Amino acid sequence: MYACPTCGAGLVFDPKSQQLLCKSCRNKYDPENSEGMRINKAVEKVEKNCYEAISYKCTHCGAELITTDETITTFCSFCRTGEMLEREVIQKRKPDYVIPFSITKEECEEIYRKKIKKSLFAPKNMKDEQEAKKIRGIYMPYWIYSFEKRGDVKTKGQKYNHRSGDYVYYDDYILETDVDAKVKGIPHDATSNFWDRLSEAIGPYSVSKKKIFSPAYLSGFYADNEDVDEEIYKKESKEIAQDHISQKLGKDKTFSKYSAAPNVSLDQENIELALFPVYFLATKNKKGDRIGYAVINGQTGKISADIPIDFKKLVFLALIVAIPIFILLNIYFTFNMTHMIALAILFNIITICALNKQNRRIKSRESKTDDKGVQFKEGNTDSTNKKSSKRSSYVKSVYVIISVYIFCSIVLPIICLRVRNTFIKNFIC
Repeated sequence: MYACPTCGAGLVFDPKSQQLLCKSCRNKYDPENSEGMRINKAVEKVEKNCYEAISYKCTHCGAELITTDETITTFCSFCRTGEMLEREVIQKRKPDYVIPFSITKEECEEIYRKKIKKSLFAPKNMKDEQEAKKIRGIYMPYWIYSFEKRGDVKTKGQKYNHRSGDYVYYDDYILETDVDAKVKGIPHDATSNFWDRLSEAIGPYSVSKKKIFSPAYLSGFYADNEDVDEEIYKKESKEIAQDHISQKLGKDKTFSKYSAAPNVSLDQENIELALFPVYFLATKNKKGDRIGYAVINGQTGKISADIPIDFKKLVFLALIVAIPIFILLNIYFTFNMTHMIALAILFNIITICALNKQNRRIKSRESKTDDKGVQFKEGNTDSTNKKSSKRSSYVKSVYVIISVYIFCSIVLPIICLRVRNTFIKNFIC
């Protein structure tokens, strides 16, 4: 905990002033010169490149939150359970730098409310005024990859010479140049608790506003634990850097003149650990079997939310739209049985295609098969088999629902129409 040198009250980091703010006397202090303000130290000697922190580990989902405050955490930010959180004083590796929060919690709550207000089918509990107050400021760990290329680059090129009849002649060249290129700051989140899609959705961050890390920046906030190895995203980041340099060279007049596509192999690399500001909110549905996430960039205010659909609201709106359409069709159009069956088949095909696409997205989201961090953490055969068997049973249930839907909407009406026509023909006519 950081205490005010003037009155002894607790200090918190203020995003607006970028200073440590005293809760009592309102004095402000520089976070980078706050070592003497730290009190209640539990570790006598902290190792080099480490800092003392308090870890709260959720006994339900295993997520871990790091803080420097003597706070009482009543719920887990990731699974929203109120179970007991295990508290432990630890020594934590110092990140190379931090991007401090620039947006206050009150501003963040307003951003969230505006987002939810625009979502027509959002569940009622997500629109509750108290729900926004449960947003937490969490510094998310990121691996920052940088690459360099210094030296010669050789590539093949060609230039049009002339045409003779059906033959086109080109001159081949070997192009060689000296390259001094750097690609800095390719970020990938270093925690399995932060879904890659959400992480990418709220980017980018302005790294130019980074600060040398001080534990004081965590005062009033939390930090997630980095549990994803730095090697996981290294290959992907290297390919991004290579493509970037190759594209830059390809746009050069000399290379473009000879239609050359240079392939660059990088020489040096550097990997840093950084903390980026994220406001985080997890919401449970009524059944408690699904969690949706809303995340806000703590520097720019950009928001991304996984908002579930309230089925009752969806059905109500569908009925409001369907009834007038049904009345209008009956007044102005007349359909025979052939047209009805054709339209039913067409709409069913569209519905099934949309349903399959949505199901694939839901499965990908729920299992997080596209998240390398999660796959790294849960990369054992048993969990993979359990997930695949769960997915296969889920797929079977979906196809059963589709089959019943097709039967009720196409086959059953056709049978009813045939029975009706037979009855009219035999007994009325």
